[in-house]
Amino acid sequence: MSTVIRRRRGSRLQLGPYKRHELLTGHIATVVSGYSGYATGSSRNLADYISAAMHADWQANRDELLEFWRSGKSEAEVFPDDCLPWLCLGPRSRAPWAVQHLD
Repeated sequence: MSTVIRRRRGSRLQLGPYKRHELLTGHIATVVSGYSGYATGSSRNLADYISAAMHADWQANRDELLEFWRSGKSEAEVFPDDCLPWLCLGPRSRAPWAVQHLD
């Protein structure tokens, strides 16, 4: 008898944890080895890195990110394949950063 193994469905996002975190919170994660966010310089202000690529990422992933934001679920629940424990979202009492800066 064969066993059927089903993987838990994760997110369809292709952003990665750093870009996802930055679009939602507006905070640039401490640049560490393997960092793949938007910051490319020394500024700690994410608005300094707004680009066409950031706009495209937001538009392509906006609905799923907003659904996640409103759900109140943890990143580990929704993005199990690439959740980084040092990227904390904090309270969700206001709209995500990208709604205010990219919409």
